[in-house]
Amino acid sequence: MKAYPKSFADFVESRYPFFVKILETDNPPGEEEKLAEVLRKEMLALDAKTRKDAVGNLMGYIGEGKHAFMLGGHMDSVMPCKDVKVIRKGNVVKSDGLTVLTADDGAGIFEILTALRYIKEKAIPCPPIDLLFTVGEELGGLGVRKLRKTHLRAKQGMLLDRADEPGVLVVAGPFKRNFRVLFKGTAAHAFEAEKGVSAVHMAAAAIAQFPQGKIHRGLYANIGKIEGGVAVNQVAEQAVIEGEVRAFTSLEAEELMKQYQRIIDSILYKFSASGEFAPEAHLEYTSRREGYHHDPCMPLIQALCAVQKNIGLGTKMQVTRACSDAGDLTNKGIATLNYANGARRVHTREEWVDMCDVILITWVLVNFLQYLGENPDILMSMEPQK
Repeated sequence: MKAYPKSFADFVESRYPFFVKILETDNPPGEEEKLAEVLRKEMLALDAKTRKDAVGNLMGYIGEGKHAFMLGGHMDSVMPCKDVKVIRKGNVVKSDGLTVLTADDGAGIFEILTALRYIKEKAIPCPPIDLLFTVGEELGGLGVRKLRKTHLRAKQGMLLDRADEPGVLVVAGPFKRNFRVLFKGTAAHAFEAEKGVSAVHMAAAAIAQFPQGKIHRGLYANIGKIEGGVAVNQVAEQAVIEGEVRAFTSLEAEELMKQYQRIIDSILYKFSASGEFAPEAHLEYTSRREGYHHDPCMPLIQALCAVQKNIGLGTKMQVTRACSDAGDLTNKGIATLNYANGARRVHTREEWVDMCDVILITWVLVNFLQYLGENPDILMSMEPQK
């Protein structure tokens, strides 16, 4: 691999205190304001015009022009992410073990802002940039789902939200449907069970019949929560189950949900036949995340591959079952890639990142933006892929 210049590594290392500040700023979902202010000040130093939308998504605009490129990540982290204490041993950055590190997605945000700071200081050509740092990504994409497309100029972009090594690029992600089913029976004393209809029994029947687990290569489902009843000596009047479906096409996800509804209908018919009371069941979506699939031959991906090859880094394209804001953005008309941020063991107290990876990813980003700046036809020619 061609090494990045030592002067560049020194530049990134000089900004390590800013990295620590990002990682140590409390940022649970719904409490991203402090981190947003830290990032807003840095964006102003990049001469960006900034704005926040109604839900708290932070945006910035650098440069003028019709064909902008979007860079982004998410500001929230999973708990525990308060009072983070960053510890560095050699090149490895971790927390003190009492919290996550918040490198998901603090590392990606740092890499983006550091690349742009270097580009600004060295007067490197790059396209107009739209910055997008969302809220509530860990809550099922709460922020991106409420984002107005008109708040961004870009039609193409890239997130740095894949917890993996440099060179990894996600080209496809799943459609996800979270759902809830409320079963309503009729209560009775346990010694007169024949006078009641058990909502717990209905829920159990549904769980037993719903296809779950790995249904086939591209379709997964899981029932993760069940609750119901108020006492052991009472036939349960209500029960609730909650689950999710993941698929690589929206059609497959919706077809499985229709199958679930047919199963529920058959259960209602069976339990209705046992007495005068008509039981009820209501299936509803609690959240939706959109999937995407980008053609590896699309110009933006080919440009990234060329840049990485030039610096001696191979491109590892992945299809993932993990959701990200990339799917929702793509389905809003902003074709969005998801690139590695270098973080490992995310969502655990053992989360870590290697500064050598952070430096390399930032170097990739600098070279990629320069390539796009010198080849504006790439951003003019590409249409969003769904």
